[in-house]
Parts: sequence; C-alpha cells; structure tokens
Amino acid sequence: LGMRRNEVRAETQRIETRLGVMLEGRGFKVVLNWNPPVEPDGNAGEVDVICTRDGTVLVLEVKSTYLRRSQQDAWQHETTTLRKAGQQIRRKVAAVQMALSNETELAQRLGLEACAPAPAIYGWIVDTSIECDHQRFGGFLKVSVEELLIAMRDDRHLLHDPDGLFAQKAPANPTALQGLYPQGFSAGRLIEVVETQAVW
Repeated sequence: LGMRRNEVRAETQRIETRLGVMLEGRGFKVVLNWNPPVEPDGNAGEVDVICTRDGTVLVLEVKSTYLRRSQQDAWQHETTTLRKAGQQIRRKVAAVQMALSNETELAQRLGLEACAPAPAIYGWIVDTSIECDHQRFGGFLKVSVEELLIAMRDDRHLLHDPDGLFAQKAPANPTALQGLYPQGFSAGRLIEVVETQAVW
C-alpha cells in the first residue's frame, strides 16, 4: 500500500523482466537495466527496458506504484511521481539516442546495424496504476502495464464478453471481436494500438 515499502524495487524488477520476456516473444530484441555512460550534463540513470523491432526503438520507464486511498494521494501521484517520470524518460531517451549514434555496444545488443539509418525512438512511462492513463508527462505517454500486456497478447476480445458468456445470442457486430493486428504484429502497429487506445 505504501510508496516507501521495502519490496518496491523487487516488484519493479519482476515487471521489467516479465515485460522483456513478452516483448521477446513478439520478436523484439530487449535490453534490461542498461546504464548509459555519464555525460557532462549529468547521469540519465538506469534505463529499465529498451527494445527494438522493425526499425523502431521503445524506451520504457517502469513504475510499480501503490494503492492510493484519497484524491490527495492521486493528485500527488500525478504531480510528483509521474511528472518526475516524464523528466526521467526524456533524459533516458536522449541517452539511448546518443548511444545508438555514437557507440556500437548498445546497437549490437539490440541487433541494430552500425551503418543503418537512425531508428525511430519512442518513450513510454509504464505504470502499475491506471490513474492518469494516456496523459503525457514531459511529452511522453503514460500507459498502464495492464493495457500494454493486453495489447501485446492481443487479448482485447476478453474485455468484451468472451465467448458470449453473458450474451443470449451471437454478437451483433462480429468485427468487434477482430484482433488488433489484422495485418500481422509489428512494432509500428503496437505503438498505434497503444497510442490510440485501441484496446479500449
């Protein structure tokens, strides 16, 4: 329940590892807990998840937050934790971008060719809370872990009366049950699905 609980780091690492496994299952190359070189303007800090596929790089800042019991707690989460996360992800995206253009070690770990054109880089704040979903902090999208998992597993149909359990007849609109990736899964389509809230 509390933001200062002892197990928060272990929780976050489990989430990062599980996200990494799911992203690899979708064909992404994944690097967890990468520490960028310290630059003259400061240290960007550990980057939780970096993954790439189809010429696109995703940088994820993972937050394992806590159950808020009041409007004041929710306001503090938005104005403190998520605002800070927006600043963190901005520095981390810049550090990844610089590393991919200046050194080969990270590019090799991500399976990127040194001479290839610069990939498109997206940064997301991925939080266990659904509060403030699809708002932007420091220009970066905040999305819940749950939504990202549903999008990656293509489980949207489970949110709409799976297998007609609650309906007496077939759904009036069969296309509503169509998957999120009718042309096949791709990094670009995953980004579109998440950023347009197609899951919901």
